[in-house]
Amino acid sequence: MPNSSYLCATGLRTLYPSTTDAGFAPATGVVAYDVRCVPLLWLALFRPADLVTQTIVVEDDPDEVFYEFGPDGDLVEVEPGEDDDDEDDDEDVVEATAPLAPKDRALAQLDAAVPVLNRIFAAEGPLDGHAAMLRAAVAAAPGVYVTVELDEIEGLWEPGTFQPALREALACLDGGAAAGRAHLAAISQLREGRPFPPARMLLDGGDGFEDDDHWNFVRLLGANFSAAVPWEP
Repeated sequence: MPNSSYLCATGLRTLYPSTTDAGFAPATGVVAYDVRCVPLLWLALFRPADLVTQTIVVEDDPDEVFYEFGPDGDLVEVEPGEDDDDEDDDEDVVEATAPLAPKDRALAQLDAAVPVLNRIFAAEGPLDGHAAMLRAAVAAAPGVYVTVELDEIEGLWEPGTFQPALREALACLDGGAAAGRAHLAAISQLREGRPFPPARMLLDGGDGFEDDDHWNFVRLLGANFSAAVPWEP
């Protein structure tokens, strides 16, 4: 899905395993995903020292289908142009920065972040139950490393603004400057000013809650991609 982020577990110490790890199976390796944000509790798995920069080779998909708008305004399939067939265009080399940590350390950091988040978001309510569910999902996933594929989210921000905000957001999880709250809320796209929905909201039917509650619930944990997650029925 476009403009999405993916919480991934992988057996290799690599960013963007869906691209760089030939053995990566999205059906089991993608713990959860979300759209237009990185959920708050995913961030709690990492710290600034976990931000890794890696050069990634993205190969073109030979089966990719190209479309353009036809004379009637409809999308029609077209043959790739000469430039698309150029051997030099068969791959792109990009430099990416994203969080990456061994799973055991990521889970320990999640545990340590919960009381910090409970203080930062004291007015919204505790997140112990939500974090326990995310912990269970990450622990059950295959692989020994945890990372977030977030390039599509970074692309939604003004150039040069996302990485500094991400670094400051992760820094405040060690009990640093409370100013990091604004970055946490912005990256996770929380709708502030209302209590956090309960961790069992969806399991108990989700009735009696407003749209903003359902919105914030997913911004805390994400949603299942293929594998089951403990917070969804």
